[in-house]
Amino acid sequence: MAKDSVFNAATVIRQITGEDISNYDVHVNVVGGGNIDGPSAGLAITLSILSAIEEKPLRQDIAITGEISLTGSIKPVGGIPEKIYGALQGGIKNIIIPKENLKDVPINIEEANIIPVDHINEVLDIVY
Repeated sequence: MAKDSVFNAATVIRQITGEDISNYDVHVNVVGGGNIDGPSAGLAITLSILSAIEEKPLRQDIAITGEISLTGSIKPVGGIPEKIYGALQGGIKNIIIPKENLKDVPINIEEANIIPVDHINEVLDIVY
């Protein structure tokens, strides 16, 4: 799953920048030996690689989840309540989620700033 996310990330990055990530020494390390849900990390992986290539730091006060499609659309993922609670436990209140997951946000989450998105272009305006 993580390999597919990196493949999708490479395609989206090529569309945004015109750059082929194979021209860079890119290594995506999945901490913990691969215990991640690749699609859920797709948007975060894409932004991390894009940040490195463009040498633009990402904001560090935002949690991000979402699968990224080959066209840059942000697709829904599972475990939204758990991801929101995890971000809040880590002190992060700004949370980007796929717009299609808005229905999965618990009603009693008042301290979180949930930011629903449909496309990576919306995210770029937020994370830099």
